[in-house]
This record gives sequence, C-alpha cells and structure tokens, in this order.
Amino acid sequence: MRTWLLLAVAVGAIGAEPGFSHKRHAEVQLACTFCHKGAATGDRAGFPGWKTCATCHVELAERVIPSGRVYRLPDFVFFSHGKHAAGKVACAACHGEMKTQATVGLFRSTKMAACVECHKENRATVACNACHELGQ
Repeated sequence: MRTWLLLAVAVGAIGAEPGFSHKRHAEVQLACTFCHKGAATGDRAGFPGWKTCATCHVELAERVIPSGRVYRLPDFVFFSHGKHAAGKVACAACHGEMKTQATVGLFRSTKMAACVECHKENRATVACNACHELGQ
C-alpha cells in the first residue's frame, strides 16, 4: 500500500483520476520529448516508462507508470507526431500550454473539420490520403 501511495503522489493522482501534473513538473523545464520520446520522430508520442521517471524520482521502485490517452482517433485515421514536428508544428498547437495544466484535457478537437481547418491555416496538404488509407 505504501508503495502505491508513493507512486500516486509522484504522478499527481491523489484526489483525482490517475494522471500526471505537467504544471507540478514545469519548474524542471524539460522538453516534451524527454518524457514523450516518439513525439519528434515517431507516429505516436508515447508515454514515459519507469526508467524515465526514475531519472529524477530515484525513490520509485520499478513498475508500470499509470497513463491514459486523451486524444483518440478512429482506426482509419493516421496521425504522425513526427510528420507534424518536422513541419514545425509546436506541441502546444494541439495540446495547449502543458506547463500550465494540472490535468491533461482535450485542447483541440480531433474531428476532421478541425484538422482540415488547421491544415488550411498552415498551408499543409488537405489531400485525403495524407491522413486516410483510401480503398478500404
């Protein structure tokens, strides 16, 4: 029980749904990619593993760090964090200013209209096959 309590305090889960407080960790001024290794080059940003957290939280024993997805896309939509990062899209454009958020919530809609609007604003392709596999 004591071990779970330490983990819950470390990830900001006391008094709320299990989650992570970016706001509590903002003073460390880590880049998003320190914890979300795939954000700059991969399709998925990914969640940090125990070893990443243990870099600072040396008191934590090895375990799975609880995490939950906020942004969900249908199976027929393909989104690549790496492609957006290569296009110089800042994390805050979709996720908001994470350093001010105690809990992570949906900042930008994942509906097609919102994506198309963003692509048009940023002069990115709006070709269907950029995000969808055609011919299914």
